[in-house]
Amino acid sequence: MNLQVLENFEPIGLDNIGKANFMNRVDSKFPLSSEVLFTKVLPKIANDYYVLQINGLEYMAYETVYFDTPDNRFFTDHQNGKLDRYKVRKRSYLDTNNSFLEVKHKNNKGKTKKKRIEVFTPLSEITPEEYEFLAKQQPFNPQDLKKVITNRFHRITLVKKDMGERCTIDNELTFIDENASRVENGFSIVELKHEAHAPASPLRMALAEAGVKQQGFSKYCMGRVLNKQHGLKANIFKMKLRLVQKNAKVSL
Repeated sequence: MNLQVLENFEPIGLDNIGKANFMNRVDSKFPLSSEVLFTKVLPKIANDYYVLQINGLEYMAYETVYFDTPDNRFFTDHQNGKLDRYKVRKRSYLDTNNSFLEVKHKNNKGKTKKKRIEVFTPLSEITPEEYEFLAKQQPFNPQDLKKVITNRFHRITLVKKDMGERCTIDNELTFIDENASRVENGFSIVELKHEAHAPASPLRMALAEAGVKQQGFSKYCMGRVLNKQHGLKANIFKMKLRLVQKNAKVSL
């Protein structure tokens, strides 16, 4: 990865990034090889986007611990395509030492909402003081939730200069559980966040010109599949994984 390409982007601070808000947001994911991202996509859009900079950094480290029910309900609902589904995770922004407990809820209309609180407790466990928040935000007993996988990655955040689109780019994905640790250095995920029915953006066009296809990718679910966790019915995700490998031209 050639991070020097980020020097061609004008920086923007966290206070200003909030201006890129959308009433009817659509998220689109594009898995691709890191080589294509840094050599064919990012150089084409440097004049059209700001790059988020915090404490002088544009390439920031994240660590996330995911939790699930004893019968893996969160994973299974995602595997089955259930719309009314949840994810529970703790995420740490390692460069700023901020951590949050988060609940993501995809409702039966296909819209995803996220609720979170800042926490000062270990990422790997849910503590009694966090039960009340979880009980309000998702339907399962918080005391039953268990840690199932950890991921780490580095993120770049871009904002279109007219504030009509935000983008996160995750790189160097690492998946860790009690039995395995897996690093995917040559793989990146671009996620566009924009208003529904917005015209094609410079980034979307640059991705298309590079032959990159839109495709769903859940870091939580794919991490569990890649680590070959036992007891998971993961046929759909195995098929998706093969398609990602083919489209992104990477070996996962």
